[in-house]
Amino acid sequence: MVLIALLIALSVERLYHSPAFLHWSFFLERWQHWSAARLTNEKWESEPLQLVRLLVPALAVGFLVVLLDNLMVTFIVSILSLLLAMNCQPARKSYKAYLKAANRGDEQQVNEHQQALSEFAGHHQPKQLSDTLIWINYRQYIAVMFYFVLFGSFGALVYASLRYAEKQLINKQKSAKPWQQFMWFADWVPARLAGFGLLIVGHFSRAFPVWAKHCLNPQTDPDKLLFNVASKAEDSPQHPDDRTEHIACQLRLMRRQQVFWVCVIAALTLTGWVN
Repeated sequence: MVLIALLIALSVERLYHSPAFLHWSFFLERWQHWSAARLTNEKWESEPLQLVRLLVPALAVGFLVVLLDNLMVTFIVSILSLLLAMNCQPARKSYKAYLKAANRGDEQQVNEHQQALSEFAGHHQPKQLSDTLIWINYRQYIAVMFYFVLFGSFGALVYASLRYAEKQLINKQKSAKPWQQFMWFADWVPARLAGFGLLIVGHFSRAFPVWAKHCLNPQTDPDKLLFNVASKAEDSPQHPDDRTEHIACQLRLMRRQQVFWVCVIAALTLTGWVN
């Protein structure tokens, strides 16, 4: 069931334009505004209670699945939860617009779409666009897949909730340190697994020393690990005068990694490790 739900959600997300209400952030924003208007006590401003309030929607979904204990309900909720957590339509739209602007040499539009992608990724400092897209692909797809396989709909939505909180605070230029720490721990294992996936689908011998070096250092940031491994795993030729080739190559690398992990999940399903 996990594999089928995952395949359906990935297919729907890729093939169809998702409306605004199919974003987990759509529901979280409304929940945050509604709850903030009613929970006016200062104690709710503390970081632990803010975390509890943020996770209430995901907890409600998880409780509903357990309470009903119905295979069909669990299957439908799993697909919907994955669609809500994975939805990458805004980034995909900005990326396509960036490619068009880059091909016609419109620097203003290129910068605007690059900034939009950076904000979607939650980066508060300028980064290479290829790194931004790698991070978006990892956080919207790979990490969500891992948490879904381990903890079901609840895990996917909890990860999406923490991702939303960190991104919103960074984009609003507010202190996001506590949420960044939560996400650092949430990404620690998935990022290393994602880096291993890049070895398998990319240039293994060149990227393996980098991956091993970072894995042996528990303090390495997840994004740094992914960026460095991806830069070594990509073996496609690049032309300095082409602003889109390197980006496209990195995206193809990440998409091959998605296919690899789907195959791994399929193998685990056949052997009975995943239901």
